[in-house]
Amino acid sequence: MRASPVARAFVAAQVLLFVAFATLPRAWTVAWEPGAWGVFIGWGLVVLGAALGIASGVVLGRNLTPFPEPRERASLVTAGPYRFARHPIYGGVLLATVGWTVASGSVAVALLTLVATVFFDAKRRFEERSLRVRFADYEAYRDETRVFVPFVL
Repeated sequence: MRASPVARAFVAAQVLLFVAFATLPRAWTVAWEPGAWGVFIGWGLVVLGAALGIASGVVLGRNLTPFPEPRERASLVTAGPYRFARHPIYGGVLLATVGWTVASGSVAVALLTLVATVFFDAKRRFEERSLRVRFADYEAYRDETRVFVPFVL
């Protein structure tokens, strides 16, 4: 199966979003000093988000794709982090961006985190349309499972 133009656009936009996070000059955008506890908590959230995203990718295995459409021979994964959240990879990314916001003290990073939240919500809505069509039991799974972060969102 070849990814649709919309799916490819989501991936391209996601790459640009990640580049923006990686290259945003902190010195230009500091709005508050997070202090030692802010840095500790922020980086803790970054690590937790990264761990959630990586673990979720491992659980997906061969189903993993950057595109918000299931692979041709995909199966619905509801184990591991997917028992608690439908999109834990996106949730891990968002948790990491919140952590980066807290640790950086940057209004610009906070605004990028808001943009990332809106972006990943739009991407997951697009993805869920495909999942509902592809998997008959997706509706029941969706109704019983959080969206992004287990026990939170």
